[in-house]
Amino acid sequence: MKTLILWLGAFGFAIAKHVWENNFEETFYAYEMNKTVADTIKNTRKHPVFFEWYSLTKNIEVIDNYDDLIWDIDLLILAIPSAFLVSTIDSIKDKLKPGITLLNLSKWIDLDKKQPFSQILAEQLRWYDYNYAILSWWMIAKEFVEWKKLWADLAINNQKIWEEIQKLLQSDNLTIKLRKDIVNIELYGSLKNILAIITWYYEARWYNESSIGQIISDFLNEISWIVSIYWWNSVLDFSYYSLGWDIIATCFWDSRNRYLWKLLWSWKNIEEALIILKKENKMAEWYKTSIAIYEKIKDRDWFEMIKSMYKKII
Repeated sequence: MKTLILWLGAFGFAIAKHVWENNFEETFYAYEMNKTVADTIKNTRKHPVFFEWYSLTKNIEVIDNYDDLIWDIDLLILAIPSAFLVSTIDSIKDKLKPGITLLNLSKWIDLDKKQPFSQILAEQLRWYDYNYAILSWWMIAKEFVEWKKLWADLAINNQKIWEEIQKLLQSDNLTIKLRKDIVNIELYGSLKNILAIITWYYEARWYNESSIGQIISDFLNEISWIVSIYWWNSVLDFSYYSLGWDIIATCFWDSRNRYLWKLLWSWKNIEEALIILKKENKMAEWYKTSIAIYEKIKDRDWFEMIKSMYKKII
């Protein structure tokens, strides 16, 4: 299975390191749009921003462009920030190999269309033959690189290729669980990012753990109603999908979402905070997600938790 990883940010680099360690006899291809980052990785096999103490081996081939390669790729791993997903697919869709599998690592709701990526992709590629999968982690990239014992959920629209992806990714330190509902993983995975800012907001005000637990419970109830009302999906047991575990990583560990709220709490406005993140080669997807969700619920009487948090961050 010929595999190309687009881009080499924190998770892109982490998954590149993982696939060659898990399939060391194969060659994998990777592309990074930032030329400085790409050249550094090619020359030193190390990332200039993240995980400077870890290296990639030579069977990860970092390429300057993928125009001459994309037509022969069987698995395209989209380690792309959500803001660039749609434009990237638009630029390559006419070159995709029939039957290609697109494995998305980003959970995101589009700001304009108010849809998760799988639904937007279905419209973008309605005349194309492709498979779509989403991998939902409950971890931070640093743990993945450090070979910690981890788990992830994989939802895929064609279970015939499940075993191929499982072989590529599953290892002694990473257990992959097959799930059926792509949209629910996208929605819950994206919405839980907003929960991270709520957690830090109340932590910074010295709320105790029991109070924060009640606040999280109230917010999860609002998320359930958002999903069921606007996307007609059944309300799930949060422990069943990776959201249950991902809440811990996102809300209480050193996540980008939590870091952005910490910047806001230090008297920086949202524009200043986003500039700092950009300089550090980081993106916090919850910000745009929160705007998209607010536009959905602002005229409804319910959803007071989400409305109140939106007003605090904008």
